[in-house]
Amino acid sequence: MKDRHVFGVHMKKIILVFLFLFFLGCVPVAIATSFVIWQVYAGNYADFEKSKIIDILSKETVLYYADGQSQLGSLFGQEHRIYVGVDLVPQVMKDAIVSAEDEDFYTNIGIEPKGILRAAVHNLIFRTRQGASTITQQTVKNLFGRRETDLYIKFQEMINAFKLEKMYSKDQILEFYLNQFHVTGNGRGVGVAAKYYFNKNVEDLSLIEAAFIAGSVKAPEKYNPFTKITVNGQEKARNEARIRKNYVLNRMFKNQKITAQQLEDSLKESVPFNQGRFQFNELAVNQIISKQLARPEVLQAIGANNVDEVGTMGLHITTTLEKDIQNAAQYGLRQNLSRIQLILNGFSAEPQSNFMNIQKPEENGFYVGKIESIERIEDAEKIRISFGIPTCVVNTEAINRVSLIMDQSFKKGLKKSRDAFLSSVHIGQYVLASVKNITPEGIMFCDIESRPRVQGAVIVLDKGRIIAMAGGFSSSEYNRAVFAERQPGSSFKLTAYYAAQQLGWTVLDPLSNMRDVFTWQNVFYFPRPDHAPSSLETTILGAGAKSENLASIWILRHLTDKLNYDQFLDLLNFLGITGNGMSKEQSLALIAKKFNATPDNEYYLKHGILEKIKADLLSDLSVFGNNRLKVFLRTLHFGNGFEKQEQIIIEDKDLTPKEKDLRINLLKNNLLRFNKLAAQAKNAIEALKETSSGSAITEIDRDFLLSFAKSEDGALVFQSQDPWRPEVTSNLVTGIKTTPLSIDALLTLIRANSSILNSTNILLDGVVPLSLIETINSDLAKYWKNLQEASPFEKLFWNADFRYSLGMYYTANMSNSMGIQKPLKWVQSFPLGSNDITLSDLALMYQTFLTGKTYRYFNSVQPNQLVLIKRIEDSNGNLLWEAKAKEYQFADRFYSPSMMNVLRGTVTAGTAYVLNNEIILRSNDEVIDKQLQAAKIRIPVFGKTGTTNDYKNGTYIGFIPYPASNGDVLSPDNAYTIASYIGYDTNEPMIRKGYRVYGGGAIPAWQEIALSIIKNQNFAEKLDWKYWAEKKAHVVPFEFGSNLSQVIVPINSGVSLANQETDDDNAEEKNPYANDYSETGRRLFKIYITGSSSDNVFIPKRKVSFYTPVPPPQNIFSSPNSNEVSDVTASLNNKPVVPEPLTKSTGKLDFNEDKSSLNSADDEELPKAKTGAKNYDEELPLPPPSLQIK
Repeated sequence: MKDRHVFGVHMKKIILVFLFLFFLGCVPVAIATSFVIWQVYAGNYADFEKSKIIDILSKETVLYYADGQSQLGSLFGQEHRIYVGVDLVPQVMKDAIVSAEDEDFYTNIGIEPKGILRAAVHNLIFRTRQGASTITQQTVKNLFGRRETDLYIKFQEMINAFKLEKMYSKDQILEFYLNQFHVTGNGRGVGVAAKYYFNKNVEDLSLIEAAFIAGSVKAPEKYNPFTKITVNGQEKARNEARIRKNYVLNRMFKNQKITAQQLEDSLKESVPFNQGRFQFNELAVNQIISKQLARPEVLQAIGANNVDEVGTMGLHITTTLEKDIQNAAQYGLRQNLSRIQLILNGFSAEPQSNFMNIQKPEENGFYVGKIESIERIEDAEKIRISFGIPTCVVNTEAINRVSLIMDQSFKKGLKKSRDAFLSSVHIGQYVLASVKNITPEGIMFCDIESRPRVQGAVIVLDKGRIIAMAGGFSSSEYNRAVFAERQPGSSFKLTAYYAAQQLGWTVLDPLSNMRDVFTWQNVFYFPRPDHAPSSLETTILGAGAKSENLASIWILRHLTDKLNYDQFLDLLNFLGITGNGMSKEQSLALIAKKFNATPDNEYYLKHGILEKIKADLLSDLSVFGNNRLKVFLRTLHFGNGFEKQEQIIIEDKDLTPKEKDLRINLLKNNLLRFNKLAAQAKNAIEALKETSSGSAITEIDRDFLLSFAKSEDGALVFQSQDPWRPEVTSNLVTGIKTTPLSIDALLTLIRANSSILNSTNILLDGVVPLSLIETINSDLAKYWKNLQEASPFEKLFWNADFRYSLGMYYTANMSNSMGIQKPLKWVQSFPLGSNDITLSDLALMYQTFLTGKTYRYFNSVQPNQLVLIKRIEDSNGNLLWEAKAKEYQFADRFYSPSMMNVLRGTVTAGTAYVLNNEIILRSNDEVIDKQLQAAKIRIPVFGKTGTTNDYKNGTYIGFIPYPASNGDVLSPDNAYTIASYIGYDTNEPMIRKGYRVYGGGAIPAWQEIALSIIKNQNFAEKLDWKYWAEKKAHVVPFEFGSNLSQVIVPINSGVSLANQETDDDNAEEKNPYANDYSETGRRLFKIYITGSSSDNVFIPKRKVSFYTPVPPPQNIFSSPNSNEVSDVTASLNNKPVVPEPLTKSTGKLDFNEDKSSLNSADDEELPKAKTGAKNYDEELPLPPPSLQIK
């Protein structure tokens, strides 16, 4: 116990403070003073014994699975502390922490009266909390905590501070404080900090190191470079660490703890980070839980000032994680990463240092074992592995498995691959193995694995609740599911499809699916397919199933084509470009600045008019059967700047000759070039007419006349020396075969049939009727003439570049509002997943496709939120906080069935077809499971693969519906969203010899999770599997929606082959028990869609309805003591979240710094969003009346 004289001096100061307040007239203070003195001198000190304090510092907040019973881990466990006595703490560390946190620590009385008075006034007036200021107060608060914020509790905290001061010396109090602050992961205290940051013991810390540790106490994650994945994030953390270190050094100099020379020398130095080998074994979920605990409403509910206090509060935190699904997620991811490692890098042994004796291995666990024996009997090979005491058998099936996996890169066959594998293993070797299953007799069967360098993640959501999540091969490493930003590849195409439907497209509308050139803001873009298209056109359904790059880029370019003028104006108003009190001039200025668009850009206007003319011509049935002419119209451009771009391509040394030829050919298909060719043809025709009447042929005329040829079907062809060739644009059309005509033969042909010179009979470059070019130019002139008297906004309606920008702008805003946190860059490759995003954000976005709903759990600006904390209880079982979702109808549910049809087609006929025989009803009951495997009753699953064009990332994301209760049907209302990705952290291509890892490489982990869900959630029992088995059903019914028609269409066409309407639940057992998973199903789609039939032709219903931005957050946090909050209305005067276009990227946003998708406390104000756009049913895309051709 400290010297009573010293404390007596402090006690005199306390009494003087209260006497001062008393003489001011505060009579009750006299009573309070007496109470304080009595408590300090005669009160109970049992809780202040050192042993009790150490126990408190060791107290854990425990995490549980969603059942509230199965322990998941702890927030800050005892094993993550290195308790350091104050005698081992160097003076420089003491000086640094006192200077940073409480410079009057050694002279104050344990409290700071002015600070207490200021905090009390602030709390009473503003109803917000201000934290304690002295080290003693912070220590008391961390030791004893407080759940309430009333004056009595604050008064008791002050008494406890006095007690601590009476009981212990200042150095002893400092010892308690130094052993409780958060470092990283689950690590706490100065001992962990020294080891973690600098690989040192506390007593060896330097001045700079001590200053950094002291400065990092308030926000350790901000200054920690070791938790950052990107180089930019690491550098930012190191810079922030240097700034914070210098702040503490200056405070130490001010307090005369260091000399001017020490200050000068130390300010120049960076923090000498040297990460020590300190294993925290932190669960990957802990960081997310900590961030959600840091939400102000959660801290208020549990009675904490900051998340550092929570670890020792002894709370019972129930998470949303379902234990069985979580285990399946981790196992599925681990085994898939091991599989990819074996394919790309082959088998490799483990170092002996990784071996640990395992007493009781668990099923699905991964362990390092020692090979005890190898039996090499052909077709009966067996390996026995020891985990210490227990042993595990790798049977022939498992040996064949690993051999076939490794053979995928070599294709040598099972026997050679198996022999090669067996020759690479030997007795005494240490290997990684996974426990496949344990028999009732205790016999373990294992698979041989390989520790992966390739990484990945999986996440499972249900209405924003995280049901399962694995952030990498280890459960305690960097959480890639939430923090790693990767390109999602083709899985991002669904954003364009969703936006297209909201802007008036249907999933059965024809889309161009051929090589083309796209221009935007004078940038030329030549997207490439990742496979040869099988048709010139497709639909959104076909593009989704076959993952068509070209059609997806095309639909982005044409998103606003279905809007009429009124809808166009509504879109401008919805996006905040007009309205909100802005004048016409202000709106035009905004458009010029943000979109680089003006009403009077002749090229963009004529380009827009040309798009309208092309669409009208393509609807002409005479074009329908002429594929060459279809290619011409689909890929025809106005042509401004095309000649210059052609020269750029000619000089590009990086392009292959074939690609260079194709791009040049694409550029040749432009109206300006065909106009020149048409003029030459007309001159040649006039020369021919004159020559046939006896006039002499000039040399110039002779050159023109030699451009004529005869096609194989007898048509007269006029072609340039370097003609446009439709067969180069698409290999689905044949080339033009022509026979050159001499002038005499040409004259003979004309004299026999003079009508052959009519413009309808002359084909430019052998494809395009001269009359068609004349028609296009005539219509263009009429539109252009009418446009001269149009208003600025009527002109903008025709501005092709502006409309392209609007489509991208709308899609980017929509994607951000659905869950993508970082502002998305507008680029023409947007649908191909060129933006780096997190897997959790992608999953949130996909979740919205199910029903059009978003979910909010916290007072955060994020419109669509994740939640990992289900409920929080104190040590006595009292409920402190519970997660409750606020639902918002973000998009009209009208579009959900169509989106589900698109995502289902990927499984039945597309890139995820590998799942078609795998996701079936299963059971944990072995007897029932055998019957179910024989019956092969499929659960309808939905999803989309995603592959980057350099094979650096592979993604699969989709849905598996679940029955909420017995007898329930499957529907989008209850479905798990499962997302999986694989890829190197170093962004290397996943390639070995001829093997490339596509998006399908992420499917095995997805499949493992889906099958676990089916088994552990008792699908078979809830869905009455015997009924469906008796009916020999191929698939369990799924209700897409109400009032839908069942239609069968070819994979690349919207033309209905059959119209089988259902008038009740639109469940899939209609037609009856149809097998969409058959080979026929790969060529045809059976879909459920809103529409009607006319003359045996199905006409899908189209609808223009913009999404509804989620309202700003209000007081929606769930505390049992809070009043129920009324629903927030969806009508706002706000505009959507808007990324700035046309600016250079400032670099990747490092989500290790602040991840708003984790609902952290540092959210920015929600940007204004606007709603109230009209819903249009079956509106035709007409131009303004004044601009229609007269």
